[in-house]
Amino acid sequence: MSTDESLGAAQGHEAGAAESPAGLLVPAVTRATRVLEALVRRPNGASLTELAERCSLAKSTASNLLRTMVAEGLVGYDPQTRLYNLGPLLIEFGVAAITRTTAVTEARPFMERLAERTGLACLAIQPMPDGHFTAISKIESRKDIKVTIEVGARFDSTAPLLSRLAGAWAGTSASSGPALDAGELERIREQGHWAVFGDYRPELNVVGFPVFDRDAHPCLFITLLGIGQDFTIGDIEKMSGFLVEAANAITTRSGGTVPPGYPTVGRPEGLTG
Repeated sequence: MSTDESLGAAQGHEAGAAESPAGLLVPAVTRATRVLEALVRRPNGASLTELAERCSLAKSTASNLLRTMVAEGLVGYDPQTRLYNLGPLLIEFGVAAITRTTAVTEARPFMERLAERTGLACLAIQPMPDGHFTAISKIESRKDIKVTIEVGARFDSTAPLLSRLAGAWAGTSASSGPALDAGELERIREQGHWAVFGDYRPELNVVGFPVFDRDAHPCLFITLLGIGQDFTIGDIEKMSGFLVEAANAITTRSGGTVPPGYPTVGRPEGLTG
């Protein structure tokens, strides 16, 4: 075999390995990911012992792993409290990831319009591979009483609004949450958006709509949040047309595919201008 042939074979092997099944995953990367996920859930930080237990790692393994992650800036360590937390390098990674998410870029003008016209907080929330949801972008509320959900907040697979929106187009098999009512999912598909009142906590009302990827599966949810009479059923009815128009526009502009049967309506007077 010539040098060129050997090089080509090696490159082909590397390409195949990159697309191979989970059997060839690198354990150290998996462990590091588990540590970061554990720290996401511990905003005040966690000790070595806590992280070892939460990540099912031997204490010596966790210690070596954390020492490396601290050196690389992925994890921070406070010698006074002896607690670990997310590191500064993750800020740079997170900003880069969000700015490269085309759907979020396309969604921002619509989020700003919603926030401007209603004065309410508007969140972009992304479904994650393990079934939970993460807030990745926010337009702040202009109301005196604000919703204290921030970028980085996590919602589990049973979150009342998000699980329904995901299930309506991705199917209940795609969700690790409870079985959803088929009739309700059909109504969500017909309407193009959905709202819940007081399901997350008393007085918190939320409406949301999906943005679709190239396979016509939800890849982002845009939600608007209000407290009590700041956000009523009547308000949602007035902006219904805009929500559906936004879903279509963001999906198309970000290279996604609107699924068959998704509604298309014009923008109502309440949100024009």
